[in-house]
Amino acid sequence: MHIKFLNHGKGSAARAAAYLLDDKDHQNLDRSDVSVLRGDPYQFAAIADSLPFAQRYTSAVIAWHPDDQPNVQDIEHTLAEFERVAFAGLEPDQYHLLAVQHDEPDGAKHLHILVPRVDLHSGKSMNIAPPGWKNTFDPLRDALNNENGWARPDDLHRQRIYQP
Repeated sequence: MHIKFLNHGKGSAARAAAYLLDDKDHQNLDRSDVSVLRGDPYQFAAIADSLPFAQRYTSAVIAWHPDDQPNVQDIEHTLAEFERVAFAGLEPDQYHLLAVQHDEPDGAKHLHILVPRVDLHSGKSMNIAPPGWKNTFDPLRDALNNENGWARPDDLHRQRIYQP
């Protein structure tokens, strides 16, 4: 399993949410299964698109290797742990998190996470992935991978010899 934050967040939040819910991916290939696990895409878009900040939302992906085959409880536990780390010290009504699961044809599962970059109580900007975010989220990734026996991105036996 791998956790990655993407360089998205300046464009339309409504378009980002619509893309996650679309039945086609960026290569115009059919997605086999799309389901919303947390949050409301319309509420996410309304919050993020109303922000005056240059960066309106944070985009993240939690991706499992096709061999991992996490069950519903594993995915829920992973998402709860991600939320616990990302929003440490905040109450659930201080933030909004949209989590959408994509099941790929090869059996891999991906969680796409979108978060408006704002504390809903104060209206101040909030960044769950500041520079150096790997120092916070890599230990979470490693703990979950070791706990569940999932494929690790730092496993030397899985490295490609040639990378195009």
